[in-house]
Amino acid sequence: MSEHLVTPTDGMVITQDTRLIPGVYVLPAGITLDADNITLDGSGAQIVSPAHSGTGIRIEGRRGVTIKGVTISGYYHGIRADHCHDLTLDSVRIRDTAEIEGIDTFLYLWHPLENVYSGAILCHDVHGGAIRACDVQHQMNGILLYGCDGLTIEKTNASFNSGWGVYLSASNENVVQDNHLDFCNRLFRRPESGLIRVEADAAGIVLVYGSSRNQFLRNTCMCGGDGIFVAGYDHKGHQGPCNDNLFEDNDCRYSSNNAIESTFSRGNIFRRNDCSRSNYGFWMGYSWENTLEDNTIDLNHVVGIAVEHGHDFAIRNNRIRQNEEGVRMWTRGGPVVAFWPGHEVSYNFRLDNNLIEGNRTGVVGYTGAETTAQECHHIHLLGNTIRDNRTGVHFARVQNCSVEGNTFAGNIVKAIQLDGTPGVWVGDNQFDDSASKI
Repeated sequence: MSEHLVTPTDGMVITQDTRLIPGVYVLPAGITLDADNITLDGSGAQIVSPAHSGTGIRIEGRRGVTIKGVTISGYYHGIRADHCHDLTLDSVRIRDTAEIEGIDTFLYLWHPLENVYSGAILCHDVHGGAIRACDVQHQMNGILLYGCDGLTIEKTNASFNSGWGVYLSASNENVVQDNHLDFCNRLFRRPESGLIRVEADAAGIVLVYGSSRNQFLRNTCMCGGDGIFVAGYDHKGHQGPCNDNLFEDNDCRYSSNNAIESTFSRGNIFRRNDCSRSNYGFWMGYSWENTLEDNTIDLNHVVGIAVEHGHDFAIRNNRIRQNEEGVRMWTRGGPVVAFWPGHEVSYNFRLDNNLIEGNRTGVVGYTGAETTAQECHHIHLLGNTIRDNRTGVHFARVQNCSVEGNTFAGNIVKAIQLDGTPGVWVGDNQFDDSASKI
């Protein structure tokens, strides 16, 4: 089919390969693409709306559609695709989609499609395709995926958004790689205190409602409310674990809250990410069977790796330096989330071959005072280098834990501190003479 050169008109329907004549066009009703295997080339053309409502370009129930080069501004959604296959969005620039109220609004992570937030690109029930080299900065949300699979999102800039860079709801087996998703953050004024903080669940990447088996590779998610946020449970009690995802080589530094938060989910792998200079490096409450390896976790204000009510973790070959606490595995005490039996305490952790250096406390494991049914148990430290901390390892109210084959050097107060617990086996470790051993 030959390319058709057109001047766009408001509400027009395109059914063949089309190139838009360069210019700026006010189209409140937008454009609809209504045929399979067509390309819309909008290079040099900008479509705008003064209303911040409706959709700039709409595709529904189509296969093999490509949109490239167009600039879109001023809608509720810049591009919306529903029930499509093999969709390609290439070098599209979208700005100034609708925003919600600012400082007194906390984001809700779990809106259904009928209440979806605004944003540059919304894909719903889209299977296969790519979103590539797009510019979707400076609005509320960059890319929203609802029930999508097989999409590749790459080399796209979704930075400086007040909500999320890339958001996945019930979306599986997608690849999100080599994107810039920085400064996705939001001021929020806490109603009870008036305190204003950068928070409100804004983040570079968000996963909810069972978004599983996705890959997140080499993205920058710096300076967000969170860098990456995996939420497998909503506040109404609905379970939707986001399982078996791979997070590799992402840069999540300078997050106001957590560089990576992954909660109520199983089997996720976090490898070679930089989770430094944030409030927490990793926050992983109520998660299980996760692997953290080869990550850099330096200079966080509170804890490098924090796991509350979690179990069956492999934590190995990480560089954990100059945090207030390096690794904390614990149970806070008090009631457990009612919908998650089996998470009453934290248990079954193996820490192997990590460098744990220069923290106030290197490793902490404890059971909160209000927890009476059982204690945290089976935390095993093997082959780690634990040096130059104020205290190397601190255990309190734990059972069946072990510290063996580690190297302790230069810890100022104690290498190992045990508070009233007989439940820790201290085996053959290498100690220097600069502090009390136990």
